[in-house]
Amino acid sequence: MVARTSTTWPRIARAGVFCVNILGAGQGELCRAFAVSGADKFAGVVYDAAPVSGSPRLAGAPAWVDCAIQAVHTGGDHLIVVGRVDALGTADGDGTGPLLFHQGRFGRFTP
Repeated sequence: MVARTSTTWPRIARAGVFCVNILGAGQGELCRAFAVSGADKFAGVVYDAAPVSGSPRLAGAPAWVDCAIQAVHTGGDHLIVVGRVDALGTADGDGTGPLLFHQGRFGRFTP
């Protein structure tokens, strides 16, 4: 889901492709950096090209999903972007699991 006011969305829409990067539990700062509106989100961020779309695949992300835009639906003040998965994968991580965000805070899965 993307905010209708997003300055990044028009570029993604024009490209027709995107890569979902699943961040790890220790990547909260990176998450917050990408949440800032208007900033150069990739300044100092290491990434390579996702295998099919060429979209940015973030270094250190434990998993990624390379997609092409399949459909876009209105959802209030957001757009619901449905992607067709063209490739996906995982990286060797630190085993701490995915980054979770709930009620304004980062958290972790616990047994």
